[in-house]
Amino acid sequence: MMAIRPAHGVAQRMLPDGHLELVSSSRRVDCEPVAAAMWIALKQHNGDIDGASAVLAELWETDVEDLRYDMIALAGSLCSLGLLTEV
Repeated sequence: MMAIRPAHGVAQRMLPDGHLELVSSSRRVDCEPVAAAMWIALKQHNGDIDGASAVLAELWETDVEDLRYDMIALAGSLCSLGLLTEV
């Protein structure tokens, strides 16, 4: 099981258009609405990618393994930017 959390000092802000803005001292990233929904699900599941994937897959009526792969890709990208850390 992979779990992630925001890196120290990362601020988050939901925008009216459904985008999510993640800001650290050195970066600002704008996440599309799908990535924002993934972020919210991850926060609701304490960073548990498996749990968040299962809930979103059911809501979006999609394959849980495909969604889990997408969430891992998102988490990996945000980790490489220093906005998330794996726990």
